[in-house]
Amino acid sequence: MPSEINPLLSFKVNDLRSEYLNLIESDFQPKLWSNVEETETECIITIVIPTKGCSWALSESGGCSVCGYVNDSSRSHPIPSNRILDRIEQLLKPNYQKKPIILKIFNSGSFFDEEDVPQNLRLRIVKLLKENESIRKLAVESRPQYILNNFDEIEQLKNQIDPIFLEIGIGLESSNNAILRDCLNKGFFVEDYEKSVQKLHSSGIRIKSYIFVKPPFLTELEAINDAVKTAQYAFKIGTDIISLNPCNVQNGTLIHHLYRKDSYQPPWLWSILFIVKSIRSLYPNLDIICEPSAAGKHRGVHNCGKCDETVLNLIQKVIKNETNSENHSEICSCFARWKFLVESPIEVLRLRKLSKLRNLTPLNE
Repeated sequence: MPSEINPLLSFKVNDLRSEYLNLIESDFQPKLWSNVEETETECIITIVIPTKGCSWALSESGGCSVCGYVNDSSRSHPIPSNRILDRIEQLLKPNYQKKPIILKIFNSGSFFDEEDVPQNLRLRIVKLLKENESIRKLAVESRPQYILNNFDEIEQLKNQIDPIFLEIGIGLESSNNAILRDCLNKGFFVEDYEKSVQKLHSSGIRIKSYIFVKPPFLTELEAINDAVKTAQYAFKIGTDIISLNPCNVQNGTLIHHLYRKDSYQPPWLWSILFIVKSIRSLYPNLDIICEPSAAGKHRGVHNCGKCDETVLNLIQKVIKNETNSENHSEICSCFARWKFLVESPIEVLRLRKLSKLRNLTPLNE
């Protein structure tokens, strides 16, 4: 088994995922999801195409321990390519008052994985893009292995859609190889991320790096420190955008299994605010995105419920570099509870006792 994989963790992740996918298989119907958001200056079109599904998640290694997006992929219920193309064409048809368009095409895996998004489908998507003069940027996602193995094809696509900018998102999640291996089951190390960034930058392709906030088996404080360190690392390597993704507990994942056993809780919004403040103070001009799904809900990032919306707005203010001198303890009394949790050794002892899947790889490597 490759050194990037913790066999004990991988076995459990695969077992839980297989059980859940078998459970939902009988009445599963894949759906195309799309959204159009118009701002004063641009139009952002997002489409999630339910292709076969992430090859890493469907492999015997089980995929990432925190990701359940493969649950919505088509798997054995493929959606015809024509239906996907028709939907993209339909979304691009309105002129949106001639505003520039940012097109985001996501699948549950990697856009450059031939088994997930066939080359023929990608070429037909390129043809659609070239017919629309309003498109300014195409954003897709990929694991490092497909960037490294299919780089010639990526360069070709980039040249074909020129002058449209190409942006590729990479799920870095953490800059700590121990966390990637023993907590997240990512199946790659930071060295693979670095090589991918170097390749993409050499061709003028923009890079968005996803950072996962609070992997399993980490305390709140460890998660905060890891997110800030990962942002520093990604900036040093050359990322153009940081996307902070606080945990959203998804079905069929290891993190859902731990959550049901009261062995995991999603991060606090106070933690996200602290992370964003730390990154913004270090890099005033870095593009930061933080649009957490299920925010304010029990399965997503949340505080006490009373101050969630206020703190979410505060996070966006910090991202936008707006003045932020608020006294957090005056916003809500739960700030004191969060502060106590972060500073308390009790959570460390509790988590280490419950974390039977982790190897004893030092987190501070």
